[in-house]
Amino acid sequence: MKVTIIGSGTMVPSNERNSSGVLLEYENTCSMVDFGYGSMHSLLKKGLTYHDIDRIYFTHNHPDHICDLIPFLFASRYPKDPRKKDLQIIAGPGFKQFFDTLMKAYKNWLVPTTYKVEIIEQDEETKSYDGLVVTSKKMKHIELSRGYRFEFSNGKSVVVSGDTDYCDEMIDLGRKADLMILECSMPDEMKVQGHMTPSECGKLAQKANCRKLCLTHFYPVCDQKNLREKCLAEYSGDLFLAEDFMEFDF
Repeated sequence: MKVTIIGSGTMVPSNERNSSGVLLEYENTCSMVDFGYGSMHSLLKKGLTYHDIDRIYFTHNHPDHICDLIPFLFASRYPKDPRKKDLQIIAGPGFKQFFDTLMKAYKNWLVPTTYKVEIIEQDEETKSYDGLVVTSKKMKHIELSRGYRFEFSNGKSVVVSGDTDYCDEMIDLGRKADLMILECSMPDEMKVQGHMTPSECGKLAQKANCRKLCLTHFYPVCDQKNLREKCLAEYSGDLFLAEDFMEFDF
């Protein structure tokens, strides 16, 4: 299995960082966790197109986590090469209503004609998708926000927070994970409610006792600060500061 950071930034334009997205490649399946701006072009650089993604897990429906879903669905209707494989979208309760409203807003331009989209609303529970065991918990951001723990058949586990403030649910989700991918939007001195700082990420990861920690979802100001030092003051495991196309193999 392989985990690739597709987007390590936010909606603020950057030549180095696309909006949020994580690619999971596992036993001939490809899944995305979030699908922010720039995801489609980054996937293309990895040789993947709208034909190749089997399912998408959304942590929530803010634009920097979801907006490339629109061109993805639109491209999938390309008459000369339409998508044929059905698509699953997994998200928290309330997502289906959002998705239906999105379809109406674009009239018939996004509605699939050669494949089906299945919306699965997953609350705080555990489900299996093609043998991949997925546990979700509510995060401290907006009502729809869910973090995910992915447990693979080889015993490895990957956890993705999406946007969240410090919360016990994320600690539970990440316990002894092989890789925890946590949002780290701002440096300590610029704390914003609903998001985490490097010190908070370090404290959370240390309590969860995860083996590797990857910080992501950086606003531009983060590139001017020493996030590593602040985080490692609280966390004793392996720390990575996400960059687009950073890969983890298990």
